[in-house]
Amino acid sequence: MTLCFSPKRWLLIPFLFTLMTVHAFGAELAPLKLGIMPFNSTLALIRVHQPLAAHLEKSLGRKVQILGSTDYFTHVNQLLSGDFDLAITGPHFAVMASEKGYLPLVRYAADLRPSFVVRDDSTIKGAADLRGKRLGMPNRLAVISTAGVKWLDEQGVRINQDYRVVEYASHGAAVAAVAAGEVDVTLAAITAWGQVPESIRSKTRLLPLDIRMPHVMTLAHTRLTKADVERVREALHSFGKTPAGETFFRETGYQGYTEITKADLDKLRPYIDLTVKMMR
Repeated sequence: MTLCFSPKRWLLIPFLFTLMTVHAFGAELAPLKLGIMPFNSTLALIRVHQPLAAHLEKSLGRKVQILGSTDYFTHVNQLLSGDFDLAITGPHFAVMASEKGYLPLVRYAADLRPSFVVRDDSTIKGAADLRGKRLGMPNRLAVISTAGVKWLDEQGVRINQDYRVVEYASHGAAVAAVAAGEVDVTLAAITAWGQVPESIRSKTRLLPLDIRMPHVMTLAHTRLTKADVERVREALHSFGKTPAGETFFRETGYQGYTEITKADLDKLRPYIDLTVKMMR
């Protein structure tokens, strides 16, 4: 039997094959949405996390789309609404998200340490010196801000009574503000301060607080299959063994990934109620 195909039917064959391929593999190839807490500008976050995204793509065989948020309030609402497949977020947000369909995977091994940042020529040395001063901070929902205000309150230095707060969009913006003289002192994570451009950082110095808490956590939404979640976890752990991963952890000061423990979560409980209150 001789089979004859018209030119139009020849053109239809690759089209049908494409449709069959998309139908069969489209779900696998859908990009994973990676939401990152806006502790820095969106461009800076993308630049810093691009090596991680590239490693995840290679390990998972799937595109990873980095999503920034305009501010902390938007980020936490997107997070709790399940907008992200994967998320790199504040530890207090991670605890909240674990009750909204997310599974905490790992956290950065370094401790999250709040610090005051002052200009090189500042006379500020401690809590008492903040009276009558302007205190900059990243968004009030950042755990660094909550921890800093709580610490000052314990020292008898009251917000809006002894000092005035000026909020900024990110840690980097808050550090830039103190370097420029817009505020007298600012709160920032030590690791975030280390990621600020040297031209700004060189004009400032740190006054670390005696607070240590679990660092930023990486989460996966439970709509991912268990197999996919485990592949993500394995990819995260293998990232630090790559040249790009070694550079990432050295330059950010995060020191690699470690498992999240019950003790980590317990340390964060005092900050959850404060965060929810400020969101309202």
